[in-house]
Amino acid sequence: MITIKEIAEKAGVSPGTVDRVLHKRGRVSRKNEENIRRIAEENGYVPNQLARRLQRKGNLVFGVLIPYPNTEYGYWQQVMDGIEEARKEIEVLDASIVYSFFDRHDKSSFLNAASALFKNNVTSYIVAPTIPDGMRELASLHPEVPYAFIDSSLPDLSPFWGFAQDPVAAGRTGARLMCLSHEPLERVIALQTHKGAFNEEMRAKAFTAALSSFSPDTVVDSICLEDGEEMETVLRKILGKAASFGIFIVNDQAAILCKLLEKMGVLEKARIIGFDLSVENRKHLQNGEIFSIIGQRPRTQGHDAVMAMFNHFTLSAANGNLSAPVDIYIKENIPESEHWL
Repeated sequence: MITIKEIAEKAGVSPGTVDRVLHKRGRVSRKNEENIRRIAEENGYVPNQLARRLQRKGNLVFGVLIPYPNTEYGYWQQVMDGIEEARKEIEVLDASIVYSFFDRHDKSSFLNAASALFKNNVTSYIVAPTIPDGMRELASLHPEVPYAFIDSSLPDLSPFWGFAQDPVAAGRTGARLMCLSHEPLERVIALQTHKGAFNEEMRAKAFTAALSSFSPDTVVDSICLEDGEEMETVLRKILGKAASFGIFIVNDQAAILCKLLEKMGVLEKARIIGFDLSVENRKHLQNGEIFSIIGQRPRTQGHDAVMAMFNHFTLSAANGNLSAPVDIYIKENIPESEHWL
């Protein structure tokens, strides 16, 4: 795209003369005016309407409604880091971001955080729908305010934007990875730790269906265990004296699972596949206790959700969904910097 300076060079006039012609700010000879407009048209010049559009619309306030950043082993901090990168890009153009955090296990915490967020008269908002009933209630309370889903989706709601990984693709990927064992595993478990979490349920369902298709003779269980003591009891019962087994844990708690299996004395028998390259997961992946981690680029999800909203209100960009890739990490290809996550 040609700039005012480049048009001026081609026309043999000053940038100020070009500015006056393109923005109708004063007298310029007809010859120069016609020449400048011809050059601009032939080279696809597009005037920057951004500042004027922002001025007409007033300040844009984008809300962010996510679980507390210091929970879930740094995953939500990575989301927030991406949002902060976007904030630095848009704040010079009179757009701002306000946060409100909630406990992902508590619907009332979610609704209270949402209520606090809307006191800021948000233009639109980013939300992690980890509490489905709370999200449905929020959408019904503010149907006029567009929102973006990150991290997950809900089948009965239609956000204006969506930035989340396809849980079915992630589950099937986990099944493929589990089948890479040199010898068949005696037992395989799809393990959830948050009851009612749509993303986890879909990952576990896709994993078990795919694994049964890829390896029909493998016994696979799908269970949800939120309590650590209960998890140990149930795993001991299911695994019994299995010489080898695999666990597909459908969230970022693979490192916690490693510690539990070590306590049980069976860690060396396990093939563990989990999600998200947190600091703790990275350590266990590096030392070989975790076989593979599936990444979903939380930093990019946060950044791109903000920019999609900003571009919609300033440049009339369309809405839509952009599924996060299913990244696969093994100990040999761990990114050195979190920038690439």
